[in-house]
Amino acid sequence: MKKSISAIILIGLAVIGLKSKANPIIEDQKITLIDSIKKVVIDPVCKMKVKAGASKNVVYNKVTYYFCSEGCKQKFAAEPGKYIKK
Repeated sequence: MKKSISAIILIGLAVIGLKSKANPIIEDQKITLIDSIKKVVIDPVCKMKVKAGASKNVVYNKVTYYFCSEGCKQKFAAEPGKYIKK
């Protein structure tokens, strides 16, 4: 009987010791998501404000550029180097 009680106490102490060395679980971690639809960017051609989720966009050198109109998009596509700041 004394051996089983001693064994239970040792197992309990071992479990407590392992838990104290374990990495803590962060339960209140807040994840911040950026809603690209609400973000406002500047059209590189006419300098107008445009929502970043606009359907008129072009990817150039792994960067997405957004435009106010199809005309601005076409001008940029023809000469992107002219409208990008260096």
